[in-house]
Amino acid sequence: MLKVILAALVLTALTVIIHAMGTVAASRRTNRLWNARKDERRFLGAELIVARLVSTLLLLHLAEAVVWALFFELVGVLPSLEAAAYFSLTSYTTVGYGDLVLPQPWRLLGPLEAAVGVLMLGWSTGVLVAVLGKIYGQVG
Repeated sequence: MLKVILAALVLTALTVIIHAMGTVAASRRTNRLWNARKDERRFLGAELIVARLVSTLLLLHLAEAVVWALFFELVGVLPSLEAAAYFSLTSYTTVGYGDLVLPQPWRLLGPLEAAVGVLMLGWSTGVLVAVLGKIYGQVG
């Protein structure tokens, strides 16, 4: 069980690093785009900037789930990379269909990935709230 917890901590650290770097870069880029266009009242200008941010955040979540999937593939607990990616995404998003499960010694990683996913999705929500507050606080 110790190796599972250590694996979860390493995977969590990698997930947090990816998310931190990605959200900082995406937020800075969004601020630059907004500041460059704030005097222009383009049709859907703010919405397109927000759509770009949301797309970036979704790609970050995908990358984070893929890190977990690559680990599952590396240790050989799932039959293929496709299966590992599927399991990882359903765990990360807390969908958890249950049609694919990890072997008994590793099964704790599923719920731990779900907990990390909830935290990362919450983090992204916080980023969106901050950016939307700035953009829509200045529009109108």
